[in-house]
Amino acid sequence: MSTPSHDGIHHIKLPVTDLERSTEWYTTVLGARRLIQLDHRRPDGTLFAVILDVPGIAGRVELRLDPATAKSLSGYDFLTLTVANKSTMDSWVARLDSLGVRHSPLIVALVGWLLVVPDPDNLRLRFYTTEPHGLDTSAVEFDSPWLGAGVTAEPDPHDVVCAVGRLTVLPGHEDEVLELMHTVADATRQEDGCLAYQVHRAKDDPSAIVVYESWTSPDALAAHHRSAHMDLFRKTASSLVNWPPKAELLTPQA
Repeated sequence: MSTPSHDGIHHIKLPVTDLERSTEWYTTVLGARRLIQLDHRRPDGTLFAVILDVPGIAGRVELRLDPATAKSLSGYDFLTLTVANKSTMDSWVARLDSLGVRHSPLIVALVGWLLVVPDPDNLRLRFYTTEPHGLDTSAVEFDSPWLGAGVTAEPDPHDVVCAVGRLTVLPGHEDEVLELMHTVADATRQEDGCLAYQVHRAKDDPSAIVVYESWTSPDALAAHHRSAHMDLFRKTASSLVNWPPKAELLTPQA
């Protein structure tokens, strides 16, 4: 029996934790256009998906509200776009820099040049040149951290490190600290070895912020504390909360 025909890709679906944030990101970075008439809403009017028309992508792109899946796929390189040559890639780098969008340096991949751009959920959008770089195999950056696809195996439970931190916000700085914590959380979830980083506000005490974090190893947690965004956090938050925050290390038991 012959294989029936089809007409190519209908749409690509990406999980996101925040529809408006991701819609703005893809609109800004890729020049996508939101097709508002195709917004997906439940019978009660709740928006659960946004449809984008993205220049250069056959079919459409759906952003589906699915926080659990988005978090589980953090670091996965889900989509690779074609770029003609290194000159065009340099133009992409200049554009991303002008927008303040985080990205990898140009990477020497197996055949061409590669650029990796994490979206707001740390799903890795990639650009790859069709023109070969022409470099020797010894130049290929096999060990680049930008080539990883998140955690590829279950960590040894004996190595997993968890921690709970508690910050008491000084009066009048609640919104400022919460905004700062959102920035810290976004950057931290993109770190190698981060299994979870969740920011909570105490239900009965608006001044109390509780952070739960989980890491594949003590080394991963130590690297997190040495990161640039944590250094900035310490410098910024020390005047906004009772310093130092209280922290407690945990060890998974069951």
